[in-house]
Amino acid sequence: MDRELYLPKSWTSDVDRCRAAKIPENRAFATKGELARRLVLRALASDLPIAWVTADSAYGQE
Repeated sequence: MDRELYLPKSWTSDVDRCRAAKIPENRAFATKGELARRLVLRALASDLPIAWVTADSAYGQE
């Protein structure tokens, strides 16, 4: 239904690399947890019939 591109800090801090990869200039570093929150908030704000949400918790820090 939705997606977010994860970019490591090594990418978001390298303007030339991001430009060459056609990544928008306003794209900043975000943790995977922050990206997941964005996805959930957009889904909740949509007209989708949402009954539950699940996520990977491999890192155990979020």
